[in-house]
This record gives sequence, C-alpha cells and structure tokens, in this order.
Amino acid sequence: MNKKDMAIILSVCTTLLVNTTYFSITEAKGTINRNDIEANYNPFSDEDIVDDSTLTMTERLAKIQNEQKEHKSAIENVQDGHLYIPKKTQLKVELVNAITSKTAQEGENVDIRLVDNLIVNGVVVIPKGTIGKAYVYKARSAGGFGRKGILMIAGKEFKTINNIVVPLKQGLTGEGNSDGGGVAVAAVISVIGGAFMKGTNIEYPAGTIFNVEVKENVDLQATPDNLNEIMNPNIIHGTEITINL
Repeated sequence: MNKKDMAIILSVCTTLLVNTTYFSITEAKGTINRNDIEANYNPFSDEDIVDDSTLTMTERLAKIQNEQKEHKSAIENVQDGHLYIPKKTQLKVELVNAITSKTAQEGENVDIRLVDNLIVNGVVVIPKGTIGKAYVYKARSAGGFGRKGILMIAGKEFKTINNIVVPLKQGLTGEGNSDGGGVAVAAVISVIGGAFMKGTNIEYPAGTIFNVEVKENVDLQATPDNLNEIMNPNIIHGTEITINL
C-alpha cells in the first residue's frame, strides 16, 4: 500500500470518528424541557444541597439557630394541628405505558400509577390506582462503539383526594449493555469496525414497578377530626366558581 492510499484511509477514519463523536454528544444532550422543574435540580439526590459558602460566621450561626427554633416550634411546611404526608415517604408505583431509551426525550411526561393506597391515620388520602406524573430526567439512545442506552424516570407528583399536590423525587434508572473491552480493542484496530459495534437500548415495559419518594412534607389541609370527611371520595373537590347574573 502506497502513501497516497494510506492517507486516503486515514482521512476516512478520522472523518468517521469525528462524526461519531459529534452525534454521541448531540444525542446525549437531547431536548431539555423539564416541565417547570427548577434549574440544576437532581431528583435522584438523597439530600437537598444548600450552598452557604458565602455566608459569614454570624450569618451561619443565625441560620442554625433559626433552623433549631423552627424544628422545635413547627413541622416544616405544615400548619399547626394539621395532618401531613412526611417527607421521604416511599410510594410504590408502576409505569402506565412502555418507554425505551431509543425514542425517549428528556423532559417527556410519563404517566405512573399508585400500586397501593396511601393511608394516613386510617384514612385513604391517595387511592390505589391513582394516576400521577413522572418525567424523563435523562435519556440517551444506544450507539456505535458499544455506547449503551440510558434512561432515568423521575417522579413528579400525585394529587390527594382533596386535590393537594404531593411533589415527588427519586424514580427508575437503568441502562443497556455495551460490548465492553471488545469494542475498545476493535476501536484501536479499526475505527470503521468499532463504529458498527452497537450498544443496546434499555426498555421499561408497561407495569414496571419502582419506588418514588415524597419530596417534602405535604400539609393535607385537614385535622385529625375532619380528615375522614375531607378525604371522602364521594365529595366533589376542585375549584369552585360562583357567577352572579
């Protein structure tokens, strides 16, 4: 093989490698539309991270004292005397429809169904079978060089019988398979050969069961005395409008 032929082959391989890398980046980025989820929020984080690095020592001490007072005097986000759904309550849910990393888009809405009743003080506040909302937090389709598909579904919200929004976090995570070391060897030997070695996508069938977590304390706007009445499913709950003619 002469130098001219080698130069042509090298040029083709370089172009293919650049194009493959480019498509990997653009596909991984996806279309971001987080449905009003706050910027930089990670629903799979175990704790809410607060940056207090800019506070002075006096401000930090005041912050700690205020937090201690709030903890002693009241439950966060809950009016005194009201019942509530505690933060980090685990809920078992299932996917209503199948979804795959091959076609999923970041920010896409996903329907979830509550598997068991959520009961507070002996009263059902969210019935089994209630449809809630989740969304695609991260999605990446499978690609060349053994790149495996990734799909993360985060819980967003349920509503109680009396229409109280229950914000959620955590959810379902998974990824396909890659060719591992074989791909790395193939990539060294042949850029063209490696590009045709595909990873696999991850697919969650309808009915896939997983857990979500209540993001924060949720005030049920009810007391122990009237919870049963407020959560009566036979009472119509919603926004009432009165029009006087």
